[in-house]
Amino acid sequence: MTKQYPSIFNDVLGPVMRGSSSSHTAAAVRIGRVLFQLRRPGKTKVDFYFTEGSSIAQTYHTQQSDIGLAAGLLGLEADDERLLSALDLLPAAGLEVNFNIVPGEITHPNAYQARLLNEDGSQYMLTLLSTGGGMIELVKFQDLELSEDCGFHLALLANADDSDWLVIRSEKAFTAEEKAELELKSPEVVYLSPVMPIGSQLKPEVPFTSVPELKELAHDKGLNAYQAALLYESQRSGLSSAVLLEMMDSILTIMEKAVATGLAGTDFSDRMLGPQAYKILANAHKIVGGEVIQNIIANITAVMEVKSSLGVTVAAPTAGACGVIPGTILSVGKAVNADRDTLIEALFVAGLIGVFIATDSTFSAELAGCQAECGSASGMTAGAIAHLQGGDLDTVLTAASLALQNIIGMVCDPVAGRVEVPCLGKNILAGSNALCCANMAISGFDAVIPLDETIKAMDEAGRMLPAALRCTAVGGLAVTESAQRIQQMLDQKQ
Repeated sequence: MTKQYPSIFNDVLGPVMRGSSSSHTAAAVRIGRVLFQLRRPGKTKVDFYFTEGSSIAQTYHTQQSDIGLAAGLLGLEADDERLLSALDLLPAAGLEVNFNIVPGEITHPNAYQARLLNEDGSQYMLTLLSTGGGMIELVKFQDLELSEDCGFHLALLANADDSDWLVIRSEKAFTAEEKAELELKSPEVVYLSPVMPIGSQLKPEVPFTSVPELKELAHDKGLNAYQAALLYESQRSGLSSAVLLEMMDSILTIMEKAVATGLAGTDFSDRMLGPQAYKILANAHKIVGGEVIQNIIANITAVMEVKSSLGVTVAAPTAGACGVIPGTILSVGKAVNADRDTLIEALFVAGLIGVFIATDSTFSAELAGCQAECGSASGMTAGAIAHLQGGDLDTVLTAASLALQNIIGMVCDPVAGRVEVPCLGKNILAGSNALCCANMAISGFDAVIPLDETIKAMDEAGRMLPAALRCTAVGGLAVTESAQRIQQMLDQKQ
């Protein structure tokens, strides 16, 4: 498959989801939805295999991959309230699902091998990868090795001599006439529909693919960061500006609701931290730094608590970093009296910065540590705040680069394998860093290292981190004495 360019709504600001981790829970839902399409009438058995020692093997239960897979196999979306009870719903749906940890070489930290057996005897073997932020890749179907981002309509045609299958891709659903023609050519045809909100392009095309190209185009056409982002996503998605603005308005609404819900208090048994967001507001008279800092801490905490209680949040760019963008942008927006349209513009700017990170690095902590999650969110947020402050494109890019420079090397060491500690503190750090760097940029500070070079440096440093510090919960804070006691306490509650 031709490499696709990132989409703001696929890769950066999304998915809208429940669960603690986009790379575990939301990606698992999408993987399950791929398998859901292979079900036939009657009962279905699905075995999942995770390689011993991999991130997914270590955390598939604590970060709700098992729940996500069950929900997807039931045909549910990642934000469906029934996701919370998906495992309990499997028997009534005729589904038996097993999770197996097996020895082997770790070729990818989040590799899902699946064997699906239908009652009619049809059987399918697939391998899919969770690549960060809820994105997935289908890399094997039966004996066919491939690379599909699950954004196309696929027709998989078996050959009569049992040799490799043939793949046909389409941007639109296959018509009845097309299906009839395909089925004359093959003894078996399997159809898979996209599981991404923005479809893939047969001929990938966007107005720019790098920071220098963006700056040249923006200079020639007189575009600010928001206008460039809207132009990019319109060409990438094929959707009109009006539709894209409506989609971002919906994202903003979900973010606002998450903040309000978290501030009101959340309840969930399987977590370490109880409600704390209200404590900041209740002690406002003690807080140093003014109302903006106070609100950033409270709002980020609120969103993280909604995430940890399996409420609805936006992975922006991941669930582990979901508090940074809404908590900070809404706080700063209030301080500068930004109207709704301007807040929507700021989210597009955050998405624009995220596009470059997705292009040249990753949002996966399993691949590059927490700098890929909270760090990326900090750079995206810094650019968005600079736009809220009236900064031009160069100022936005400077703010983002400054913020990213400050977080290179941030490890991912979740205590008890849950996305709570030290994730909450790192979200607040990322938001505070973003605010400071936006203020530096708007004041004329020099980033010295441009954004594109900073992203590449960040990626190289992140991939040098040992696996123990990349979301496996076997290094850093995760192996302290206190963390071990917490792990034992939570295990006893299961």
